[in-house]
Amino acid sequence: VAAGGGDNAAGAVGAGVIATGQAFLSLGTSGVLFVADDACQPNPARAVHTFCHCLPGRWHRMAVLLSAASCVDWVARATGMGDAAALFERLENGEDPAIESLVFLPYLSGERTPHNDPHAKGVFFGLTHRTGPAALAQAVLEGVAYAFADGLDALAETGASIDSISVIGGGARTAYWGGILSAVLERTLIYRQGAEAGPAYGAARLARLAISGEAPEDICTPPPVRAIIEPDERRAARYRVRRPLFQALYQTLQPLFPEQSHDP
Repeated sequence: VAAGGGDNAAGAVGAGVIATGQAFLSLGTSGVLFVADDACQPNPARAVHTFCHCLPGRWHRMAVLLSAASCVDWVARATGMGDAAALFERLENGEDPAIESLVFLPYLSGERTPHNDPHAKGVFFGLTHRTGPAALAQAVLEGVAYAFADGLDALAETGASIDSISVIGGGARTAYWGGILSAVLERTLIYRQGAEAGPAYGAARLARLAISGEAPEDICTPPPVRAIIEPDERRAARYRVRRPLFQALYQTLQPLFPEQSHDP
């Protein structure tokens, strides 16, 4: 009998994230930063998910963003770009996004890690007459990256040492966002072949293990590398300066969010 696993644990098996310290970042509708462990290391105060892995004798922790790629879909529709593919094409073609001052809080569905705040809302801060669709889109990509950095900090509080991160999910199709994420997180991102099919591939591997009795280390290896994105130090330095504003915005607005949650 193959018991299977949850989508993220199965995605980890598909990405070869089964040993202590291995990690993946999932860019789906929601976002997940997942790290494998050999012991239970909870951090409930920061809304870190801690579960048994779907392989014997292993654990995992997750930082969960309730809105990730869904923020990109939203801003693409709101600005008339159509969809995420058109948005990335526009940014990749070099349209100046005028990003010097705009900050986005990506809490369109509340937030889980690290705030555990169902009342949190999405916010643009720094709009001017110069702000156009490309600037809004760029701010959304950066805001989600900042939220992932908050999640990484929450994981680090429980001892996670993460040097490189595999990327899975629909958002793994574009390297443009990867450049932003790598610089904000100050981590190497590894893009693997078939990464968008991670959970399904992991479920197939679990079925094979159940039938064959093979060792997980022999079967659950990382797929071949498609691309590697290293942090750009110039961009990382800029984001290092900007991220405290992102964090301060949430702390300042947090008492006001519940007022927006009440229907008239």
